[in-house]
Amino acid sequence: MPGYPYGWIMAGGFFFLLVIALAIASPVVIKGYAKRVGENDVAELRVKALYGLIRFRYKIPIVKWKGLSLKVEEQVKATNAGIDTWEQFENEINKEKVERAIDKYKQILHLTRDLKGWAKDTLSRVELIQWNWTTSLGTGDAMWTAMATGAVWSIKTSILGLISQMVQLKSHPAMSVEPDYKHPSFTTEWSCIAQIRFGYAILAGLQLLARMKKWKGGIKTWQNILFRA
Repeated sequence: MPGYPYGWIMAGGFFFLLVIALAIASPVVIKGYAKRVGENDVAELRVKALYGLIRFRYKIPIVKWKGLSLKVEEQVKATNAGIDTWEQFENEINKEKVERAIDKYKQILHLTRDLKGWAKDTLSRVELIQWNWTTSLGTGDAMWTAMATGAVWSIKTSILGLISQMVQLKSHPAMSVEPDYKHPSFTTEWSCIAQIRFGYAILAGLQLLARMKKWKGGIKTWQNILFRA
């Protein structure tokens, strides 16, 4: 029948465009969680994109001080279209590694045109839809506990104020600081959920690549800096 193949081609084209539109409009969901009770720490970051087809999980189940350095046990899990990959390793964070990280950041900032502007524009697309942060602390002395409680509350509100200037707050943040006047203690638990449209994330990545390529050496220079020992 005349025109029959063209009908299927058009239907296939519309279906393809629909899939692309749904992918662009889908959210990249980022979930963060951290908790400290006494000497026990745990932190976790989860990222989900394309309606769960792509998943990433980064977890720090153990954090220990070792002299002047911080020993961290890390676990990384990535899921792509149902295929899981796990990596587990230990890392030690010391003064030298922190100094190298700061030096790398300065070099990248110098090499990339208006990197701060790019970061500010990208973060403005992020929606913060949940923020919970509870803390309980005590020093063993009522007066010092009250002062410490006020100081922690001030730090929390300052951090939230800074974040609210960079991203879009979509719900009222929940925060609390409870004093423990009976004995020395410290417990804190934090969680948040943020999201950005997949289309915006892709666009931000393309913009970053374009800025990197404008500098002599481009992406290769970035790689040399980031993966240099």
